[in-house]
Amino acid sequence: MAFDPSKENPFKPCRCFCQKRKRYKTATLAMLGGILIVLLVIGVVLGMTLTHNDKELKMIHIIMRHGKRTPADTFPTDPHINDTLYPIGWGQLTNDGKEQVFEAGKFLRKRYDAFLSDHYLPDEYYSQSTDVDRTKASLQLVNAGLWPPNSRQTWGPLKWQAIPVYAEPLTQDMLLLVRKPCPAYHIERDLVVASEEIQAKLNASRGLFEAMTNYTGRPVEDFDDVMDVYSTLKAEDGFNLTLPDWTKEYYPDKMLEPTIFSFVLNAWNDKMNRFKGGLLLKKMIGDWQSKAKGTISPPARKAFLYGGHDSTIVNLMRTLKVWDSQMPEYGITVLLELSKTSSGIYGVEIFLRNSTSVPPFKLTIPGCDSFCPLDQLVDLTRNVIPENWDEECKSNGTYEVPEAGQP
Repeated sequence: MAFDPSKENPFKPCRCFCQKRKRYKTATLAMLGGILIVLLVIGVVLGMTLTHNDKELKMIHIIMRHGKRTPADTFPTDPHINDTLYPIGWGQLTNDGKEQVFEAGKFLRKRYDAFLSDHYLPDEYYSQSTDVDRTKASLQLVNAGLWPPNSRQTWGPLKWQAIPVYAEPLTQDMLLLVRKPCPAYHIERDLVVASEEIQAKLNASRGLFEAMTNYTGRPVEDFDDVMDVYSTLKAEDGFNLTLPDWTKEYYPDKMLEPTIFSFVLNAWNDKMNRFKGGLLLKKMIGDWQSKAKGTISPPARKAFLYGGHDSTIVNLMRTLKVWDSQMPEYGITVLLELSKTSSGIYGVEIFLRNSTSVPPFKLTIPGCDSFCPLDQLVDLTRNVIPENWDEECKSNGTYEVPEAGQP
């Protein structure tokens, strides 16, 4: 049949279909655009994740408390006040403590076996403790677990090698205990203690202070005094010494919270932390920056081990604002790992190991990711890093610094 142009073309699409197709095409393009945006966002996120996961460990700092010990102090009514604790002595590592820190060394070897050399190299590894018997002995045992001699370093039947542990005199310690007198720190602490908040806490604890003064025969006037007695009882209990009957009502439960608070009070704010934990953090930041720039000395340096006390751990963690107010138990360890991503970003990850029964868990500095870029970490901690510690510690008047107690 011939085509008659006067009649409607049966194959001409209707206008409604064209409009539907146009709307469909627009919707399809919009949907595809949305998908592309989502994929782009996912790609960026995955890219960031992969960048952070695809990183190379460059340096480690290990900060730990000594192992389990015998009591380092006592009180007048202590039934063990005249004990010699032979053959170990007062304030020394127990056999359990020796095994504890030796196992910590083996744990470190397992964790960092692919990073560290399989044999001790003095340019690669450095260890330092406070000038206290139990911390120096702890680090010797950690080193024994971490650095068993290989065939070339074996010198006799004993599977052990001597590795140096450095220490500064307590009065000059500027890293781990910071016993060098600092008037400005104590002036700030006095102001904090005089505040309404702390005075309220002290007043709420007067009953405990009075009871413990009566039971121990020594003045117990604040949270530090409670901590001193708690530490003695904990060490005696761990050494299987019989505790006085009165302790059943107070130890550990009623004494635990005031003891934990004493650590918090001594690292209360940025100004106080600037004088304590800020020094160790400043040292580590300097190490990280030198490693990133390729100026670390010696060039092969990869690992630092620092051995200190409960306050060493708390002061550092409070300075980094990652402490959640718990008891820093014997052997508690902080691992700070400097890594470099495939895109050239240096960053730090922090892990806390407060138990041998669970793996170390990762901590996150407020205002940063768990992998904290080094430049960002420096910015976040600027307020707690002393520029000139000696000058900042000076007071305007004559302030007598309290005598430091026994570590």
